[in-house]
Amino acid sequence: MMYTAHEKSNQFFIYISTKQTRNKQIFIARYSILIDMDNCNIYILTFVITALWDVVLRKMSENYNSLPSLFQADFMRYLQPYFKGQTLLGAALIAGFVGATTQVIILNIHKLPTTPRSFVTFMITTFIVSALYGFVMKFSKLFPDLVETYYKNLGVARSMYTDGVSGLIAQITLLAVLYLRK
Repeated sequence: MMYTAHEKSNQFFIYISTKQTRNKQIFIARYSILIDMDNCNIYILTFVITALWDVVLRKMSENYNSLPSLFQADFMRYLQPYFKGQTLLGAALIAGFVGATTQVIILNIHKLPTTPRSFVTFMITTFIVSALYGFVMKFSKLFPDLVETYYKNLGVARSMYTDGVSGLIAQITLLAVLYLRK
């Protein structure tokens, strides 16, 4: 397996190639990940925001019975076994990583919004990518505790919905921070 990286005008490309020869079928797989270096601050901020929201969600989950009924969503109960098996920092780092990598995909599909119309399409893109990213998490087998507790109890449609809403919450927080920084 060969990894090469190229930087060209604030864009970073990573190519991963595999070759197998010797009287066998030649198989070449190329994956190109485009990371806009101008967005690195956005990715870092997304990581921090998502990690902090994970801490809030953990505290809400741990204090589920003390929450006002308006905030007692059943998916929080499904997170309790997951959070019991994770440290505060560990779970927050996982959430931050997931948020930042999802943001790379989103920003390769849609730029940050500048108009009300682009805000709507950006939020739709965010919801769809966040909802579908749950499949990556499940099938990658990198998050077995989350799959065995949270995703197993929620089911496919409900987990897609909650992942999509989580993406929207993080994205709205990010846009608010960016707006207040101006």
